Amino acid sequence: MVRWAFVDADDVHFEQPRAAVKDARRLLATQDESPFVRPAAIPLSLRIPGLRFARLHRDHVDLVLARNPDWLVGARIWSVQHRPHRDTPTRYPEIYFFRYTNDASETPGNIP
Repeated sequence: MVRWAFVDADDVHFEQPRAAVKDARRLLATQDESPFVRPAAIPLSLRIPGLRFARLHRDHVDLVLARNPDWLVGARIWSVQHRPHRDTPTRYPEIYFFRYTNDASETPGNIP
């Protein structure tokens, strides 16, 4: 089964969404970029159901729920100051759903 094909914004569940946003922004302020961060190395508020790994970027944190060699999908939390994006809002303020493919050019709708 290709799990990533069926993951969308409704699959993003946070127990403490406000704490998650705060903790993600704290991570962004104190950590360097990292392509793979194990769930055990991030705050509990960010360890959402189905989390495979996290990625830290200059202006956002990706919480990856599914992946294959060409796609990443999951939840994304942006820093206060960030670039334009077209990520899908979730039911939680300031938490978005993203879908990224390395087969397409980087655009506001396809941000690594």
